[in-house]
Amino acid sequence: MAFSELIGQSYAKERLGVPLVGEPGHAFLLSGPSGIGKKTLGREFAKGLLCSHPTKEGGCGTCSNCIYMREKTHPDYRELLLPAGEKNIKVADVRSRILSDVGILSQIAERKVYLIDADGLAEEGQNALLKTLEEPPKHVVFILTVSDESKLLPTILSRTVSVRLVPNTEEEVKKHLLTKNPDMLEEEASLYARFSGGIIGYAEKLMETTWLTDAWDTLMDMILQLPTISRAELLSTRYNYFYEESDHFPELLALMNMIFDEMAVLLADPTSENLHGETKKDKMISMMKRNKMTVGKIGKCSMVLTTAAKAHKANGNFEILVCRMLLALKKESMNG
Repeated sequence: MAFSELIGQSYAKERLGVPLVGEPGHAFLLSGPSGIGKKTLGREFAKGLLCSHPTKEGGCGTCSNCIYMREKTHPDYRELLLPAGEKNIKVADVRSRILSDVGILSQIAERKVYLIDADGLAEEGQNALLKTLEEPPKHVVFILTVSDESKLLPTILSRTVSVRLVPNTEEEVKKHLLTKNPDMLEEEASLYARFSGGIIGYAEKLMETTWLTDAWDTLMDMILQLPTISRAELLSTRYNYFYEESDHFPELLALMNMIFDEMAVLLADPTSENLHGETKKDKMISMMKRNKMTVGKIGKCSMVLTTAAKAHKANGNFEILVCRMLLALKKESMNG
């Protein structure tokens, strides 16, 4: 795999490609949201740093160094990751796996490369690493990854070249999902891609269960039936759904906002390809015509959801805020 085979991140790949054919420096920091691909890009960058014939596109893929990296057996490459179930990387591990090793010369490559999950480094761990970052051996390159740069000490930040990864486009995520899952419906891939916010790792995690597609169908049906659902059913059966899914309430609000966005798109252009609810399109059009839905009414529904989100964030009474939300949505969706 070369940089060109990694999805998106053109700016980051360009920034990292330059040092591969020059003097790379000693410390790089890859930052961006969890699941965006920092470690994947970091490993590919490490392969390029160890490669015998690198280009701006990364390692050649055929030399012995690249083969060792592909087989995960390169003796000059180390990873220090946060162990599952732990809050922090132990300082003892920083010392034994990194600091005690940096002084040893590389075995087969021109340098040694260390990939470190800086999200797992508490202040003590960062301080333990700091002296080596300040005076790194000439043959050593550090690649740190972090989801939020504010977690790191200013002295760490000042000694690293910062490269920020940005969310992929919806189309990039969708293409990736369909490539990895050829049997997936295009509409489902679109839903995962949009809901993930451009974070491929998050999209893949969502696909581990059917929660997202089940919730989308449930909420879509509820919104389409809002004008005809009785108050009694709304405040009992429909409320119970939100109560049972209370741990996912912010995600449910986001999904409902997506559905109302679909409705707004349909009002503007019924033939638009930017839809994720194609199977429900005719029902959506029928419901909006029957109840004279306008962009203004859809906007008010979105405001209702925003109010509910703020109340939930402020720890408002869950039953009250959900019931108010459902009644307000019903009112805005009805004819008249």
